[in-house]
Amino acid sequence: MEFPPIYILSLQGAQRFGALAEALEARGLAYEVFWGIDGRDKLPEAHEHRVDRDGAEARMGRPMSDGEFACALSHRQIYERIAAGDAPSAIVLEDDADPVPAFFDLISALANPPCGLLLFDHKNTYVKVHDRLILPGGVRAYRVALPPFLATGYMVSREVAAHLAFRDGPVVQPSDWPDAIVQFDSYACDPRVITQRGRMAGTSSLEAGRRKHQHKRRKSLRRLLYKSYWRRWITKRLARKLA
Repeated sequence: MEFPPIYILSLQGAQRFGALAEALEARGLAYEVFWGIDGRDKLPEAHEHRVDRDGAEARMGRPMSDGEFACALSHRQIYERIAAGDAPSAIVLEDDADPVPAFFDLISALANPPCGLLLFDHKNTYVKVHDRLILPGGVRAYRVALPPFLATGYMVSREVAAHLAFRDGPVVQPSDWPDAIVQFDSYACDPRVITQRGRMAGTSSLEAGRRKHQHKRRKSLRRLLYKSYWRRWITKRLARKLA
């Protein structure tokens, strides 16, 4: 049976992928550990030219932490690897990903991608309920109406990976998720087939970085003057919230 390549994104200083690797090996699934950029303390100077801190703050309404920039750059590097490969699609799992049994029923159907981006885990997810995929393992997937949160696990086609990897300009958004994904056939699984190990037990390193620097989104009534705000407002009310 053919499976897409599987990449586990981890940091050399914080290797948390043991349980995930055991779960994949128990099913006979090969994987590659992809070492990401470690920005928990500080973004390495060599990558500073690839980010736009002022642009990110203007876009997000708060400063992005070094960890968020490093995570976004790490995912972009994986996209570059996938785009340079021969496989039509690939699976990316962060090292704290915790697959449920339905995940293993599903992935054999993803060697030939049914869509450009399939989110296994997601949060604050608004979808178009009448645009759906029926997938193995009793899983349905709905087309995303707005970019959700979480990049714990997903399938991406080579074509979409190439676009996400080689977008013009430096990073101004976190890895989860750039606005560009709504331009493609991007879907979110229902139910989710990946969860974050320890999500309820503690705070992630990214969230800890935001709290350390008190990076909170600033809301202003000026947002009511922008068409983009009202487009998002209308989209939310026409969509269904999955998670």
